[in-house]
Amino acid sequence: MQATNVYLKAFKYKAWANAELLSYGERQLHLLSDDDSTFFARILNHTTVVDSLFISRISGIPELYIADNTPETPSLSELKERMHQNDAWLVGFTEAVSQNELSRQVYFQFTDGDQGQLSVEEILLHLLTHGSNHRGMAARVLASNGLERPKDTFTRYLHQFEPCRREELERL
Repeated sequence: MQATNVYLKAFKYKAWANAELLSYGERQLHLLSDDDSTFFARILNHTTVVDSLFISRISGIPELYIADNTPETPSLSELKERMHQNDAWLVGFTEAVSQNELSRQVYFQFTDGDQGQLSVEEILLHLLTHGSNHRGMAARVLASNGLERPKDTFTRYLHQFEPCRREELERL
């Protein structure tokens, strides 16, 4: 399997996992304390802002944010739209990215003013791990309040979208 196909599958999973978590949040956020509901939205907004910053850096377009989160806490519907836009961009990008592009070095300034340099491939890996970490933090808020959280594992995603994987096991 080509590396680009692995990234494509990983970013499709990320989009699905983001949508799953936001769906659980929309249904249950009213059951959380103000502090917990704010944390849920802000930690996911942080990942959305970071995704946007690195999308701008890959694309060479001006960054929309000057920090790694926004001063205001977006509504879940605003957050859902921003996440969807970023996820759609990342899926489209990984559908077409070349090995040369993955190797390209991107020079940028972090929001704290420090200089940075990463390859496009390293940026993609960062966005995957960063998003996974913070989705886990947001899901933990639901769980610690006795609420339902998504079962958003990569294996569940693969078996849901590629049901033939289960059929092969049944033949063994």
